[in-house]
Amino acid sequence: MSLISVKNSPITPLLTKSFSRRAVIMLLSVATLLLTGCGEEPAPPAKQAVEEQPSRFSKDKRAYRHTYHPEWPKEVRDEVYGDKETFSTPRVLFRAEIEWIGIETLFSARMDGSDRRRIIPESVFTGKNMVDGHKPVRSPDNRYIAISMYNNELGYTREIWDAKTQQFILMSEGYGYAHFNWTKDSENVIFYASGKHYNYHVPTKKLTERPIIYSNGLYLLPDGKTFLADKKNKYWLHDFNGDVIEKVDLGFNTQFTMKYLKVSPFGDYIYFVSEGLGYPKNYWINLSDPSKRIILPRKAGTFFFSNKKNKVFSPASRDSTELMGNGRPYPDYYFIELDLITKQEKEIPLKESNIWGMGTLRIFGVFNIKDEQ
Repeated sequence: MSLISVKNSPITPLLTKSFSRRAVIMLLSVATLLLTGCGEEPAPPAKQAVEEQPSRFSKDKRAYRHTYHPEWPKEVRDEVYGDKETFSTPRVLFRAEIEWIGIETLFSARMDGSDRRRIIPESVFTGKNMVDGHKPVRSPDNRYIAISMYNNELGYTREIWDAKTQQFILMSEGYGYAHFNWTKDSENVIFYASGKHYNYHVPTKKLTERPIIYSNGLYLLPDGKTFLADKKNKYWLHDFNGDVIEKVDLGFNTQFTMKYLKVSPFGDYIYFVSEGLGYPKNYWINLSDPSKRIILPRKAGTFFFSNKKNKVFSPASRDSTELMGNGRPYPDYYFIELDLITKQEKEIPLKESNIWGMGTLRIFGVFNIKDEQ
């Protein structure tokens, strides 16, 4: 390529100033083409304004769930200790995970599944996690939750989550089922660890060993003075110091085992699933008269006690009539409420079902029950 000389042209005086500027522009353009390669477009200049990044929800492959429920908040609600509105009604304590985080933590919700709130932020589980199959238990004042943990440095531990300070409190190391119980003043948590029985006094952070009550599960009854000890196919009642008050034989043979035993928050029933004598069944034993019992065939899942007397819940699910973005139905969750007196069942649809991609809920029970209902 050559440039045409205009030095001796009669029109040179007219073009000299303007041409010099144009020549510079032309030379810059040619240089740019040579640098970027023939036939290629030069890279566009960087934009001054930064484009808004796509929301993490839009990236999520299951975010289409939110399109059916625009009233759901996309940001996860956190439980605030002491909030009057949150703790104005009984609540369910459960374990689940937010879909895009993938770490299980504890949540609470109202009895119909609404107002779901995260209790413990996932970030605090760095280097530790909750032990599967161990039931966390909340203190009567709702401030503390006793939890069995596995710590990468310490191994198995017993810890308390303080909802007010948002911190864990280490009570002890130790393995085995903890079977936590709180005293009515929320100052003492009683538990097993490595074959021993302990009392941890929260205000003083003092751990003391108690006389052991041997059991498959230990439950402090609502009177705050009496322990019910699961003895495989019978139960014993102990006073607060561990001495035996009464031994209750339920008439089952040695092959029988009471599985998943729970005590009503009102202290009127125990519930368990039978094992060892044919197909499993659901049992409710009246503690005021153990000869009075309700026996029903076992269905999928187990029951937990309601906030209302003589009522129990069982989680259930079925395919929704609404389809997801992939054309498939998602599961609709609900509770089956069973009246132990009338044997009548009622379905209670769960609100906020599938919110935040939250599917399976591991329900531990009901808390914040103020009065008998």
